Amino acid sequence: MSSFVRSAAASDLDVLAGIETAADALFEPLFGTTGWGDAPSGSERLNEPGLLLDVAGGEDGPAVGFVHVLHNGDGAHIEQLSVHPMHTRRGHGTALLEAAIDEAAERGATVLTLRTYADVPWNAPFYAAAGFHERPEPEDDFHRRVSAAESELDLARHGRRVHMELRLRMEMDAQSFETLVIDELDRLPDDMVDGLENVVFVVEDAPENGEDLFGVYEGFALTERGQYGLGELPDRIVVYRHAHLAACRDEAELRAEIHTTLVHEIAHFYGIDDAQLHELGWA
Repeated sequence: MSSFVRSAAASDLDVLAGIETAADALFEPLFGTTGWGDAPSGSERLNEPGLLLDVAGGEDGPAVGFVHVLHNGDGAHIEQLSVHPMHTRRGHGTALLEAAIDEAAERGATVLTLRTYADVPWNAPFYAAAGFHERPEPEDDFHRRVSAAESELDLARHGRRVHMELRLRMEMDAQSFETLVIDELDRLPDDMVDGLENVVFVVEDAPENGEDLFGVYEGFALTERGQYGLGELPDRIVVYRHAHLAACRDEAELRAEIHTTLVHEIAHFYGIDDAQLHELGWA
């Protein structure tokens, strides 16, 4: 069954508390009576500063699950993710989590955090499969408040609670990034780089005009040079650090993105379009 994730609308709010209550009942065979009290209403959640998404089994169907993400400075925190037990094992939870990750990254968060039970299969193992890692609890006011709320509900009496994080973008200083670009340039095929003439490679943080670019070729393509070669300044291939780091979560992704940028900008030097790139086996 398909999952349709959307921003929670006013018509969805009345069912969210019922979804959470039904999902919480799944813990009772493990914990007995939880004593967690009434779930917040959809309106209460919507009034929190953050992100509220729900999921339906059809494009215009009723909500069967939701995720509530709170803003936390340059981070975001999953406060609740619930799917009604009648609609589990259909990919709705995964769809909600993926949408929350994408939306948090789009809104500029650098890390997405949560707290959950370490040994409940649909808790920590579920998030670990999505790339979250157990980490020490951050020592900031927001996470201290989260811990205090958990202590008030005595959640730890049911099992070990863990703090988990997913990095939404990388952090790397300019020198380290430039070293990575040089390394990826050295790995390019000889037939791609041997023909480069009067071209320099430059690493910058971001374009001065504010555009969101991975890279740019500044100069004249080989096919357009004509009488080129009479003392012109070198053409430039510029690789932008900030855009690459914002798009990648680990070094493997970063290397792949840098490779793609280098190949496409070098292709501009040769006057090669995307179709020719694939024919040459460069992309």
